[in-house]
Amino acid sequence: MGFEPRMRGRRFGRPAARKKSARDRRERQEASVFYEEATPLDPSQIRSTAVNALMHLGSQRFALPPYSEHFQRWMKDVARLLSDFKSKLPEAVDQQYSESVEKTLSNLQVALGERAKSETSTSIKLADRQRRLAAYESELSKLDQHYKTLTHEARRQYEQSFASLRSEIGRLDGERLRILHAKPSLLQKLFRRSEVDLEETANALRSQKKALAERKEALKQDLDKHRAEYENKRKEIIDQLDILRGEFEESRDSKLDDALEIRKTACEDFRREVDEAVDRLLKHEDDRTAEGAT
Repeated sequence: MGFEPRMRGRRFGRPAARKKSARDRRERQEASVFYEEATPLDPSQIRSTAVNALMHLGSQRFALPPYSEHFQRWMKDVARLLSDFKSKLPEAVDQQYSESVEKTLSNLQVALGERAKSETSTSIKLADRQRRLAAYESELSKLDQHYKTLTHEARRQYEQSFASLRSEIGRLDGERLRILHAKPSLLQKLFRRSEVDLEETANALRSQKKALAERKEALKQDLDKHRAEYENKRKEIIDQLDILRGEFEESRDSKLDDALEIRKTACEDFRREVDEAVDRLLKHEDDRTAEGAT
């Protein structure tokens, strides 16, 4: 028989066995981690975390209105905190705790809802009074501008009339002086024409001067009339503005706050319920321990 040397080479079966072994070991490690018993939560620590969070929420301030938008967000934070407490320590959430918390939540919702309605009503009043204030201020500005335009136009028209009268007075006065200094002719002396012309010129001059004085008086009366009407109307508008400004300030200062006292009181109630619930749980556990020992 011929001798055939044994072939030495790679053994393909062993690596698969090693891979399987490593995989089993990893699965056993993962299983041991997955099934590792959770560390029990300390009720006192859970209570401390919840109480601190409630104290923070109870003292939280909101900077600017509308506060009703902050109320909604704040209520969600409270609900999330209470839900977290319940999920971490469900055995403490007994009937007494649940009923008390639900009652406080219900009262809180009503109180914040009423405050939100009051804020909305106040905001509507503020907007209306602000609109009316703007309207009166615009009316006052238009009145001032109208008065300036009216007096300017009255003075312009009278100035044109005065210029015409002054021109005519100047012409007549010049004519009067010319007649006074002129040497009358024989016929003028015979018929006394110079005296007649002088008298006519003097009469016309007096008439124009009288018209000028009357125009000045008429201007003064018109300006006084416009001034009186303007001041009366302006006083009416300013009186309305003063009333509206007072109402506006009163509306702005009334019930526009962040309901801090309401929210603080509710959080104190929640804190007391959490404290009492955990105290009952701890007492119950102590009682069970004592019973087991006996």
